[in-house]
Amino acid sequence: MIKIENDNLLTERFGYWPSFHDAEVVRVRFEREGPDSPLMECEIHVFEPTSEIDASGRYVLRNHTLVTLRFCKIGLEEFKWWNHQNVLSGLYIGPRKESGPHDPEDWTIEVGFGSSYGCDATLVCAAVRVVDAQDFKADQAQFG
Repeated sequence: MIKIENDNLLTERFGYWPSFHDAEVVRVRFEREGPDSPLMECEIHVFEPTSEIDASGRYVLRNHTLVTLRFCKIGLEEFKWWNHQNVLSGLYIGPRKESGPHDPEDWTIEVGFGSSYGCDATLVCAAVRVVDAQDFKADQAQFG
């Protein structure tokens, strides 16, 4: 199991680590300098789906959260299809399955942004950190 630093910032909001299914990546930033560099930092709108149906016939979503995740000391393998909407089928963070002969030893984590629509990315990194988790205003969400 991968240790995600400060995961409690997100798990305390949901009671568990969310799947990120149908979450939307709203901002991505790459940095080449600093102690965590090279790094990729992402802001993702994540929420909890329920089985409740509202008056318009849509599933009720709750715990709308804007989470900032930092991936430290990355090796970016692929980043594609970024556009006006970047919906994930899920977010995989797990142990690295295989490495190359010239890879740094600290690349122990594999990350996959599965695409439902838009952003699709894969990378390896040394650490994952939850930088922030705050309320995402429901009127900012664009569903349906």
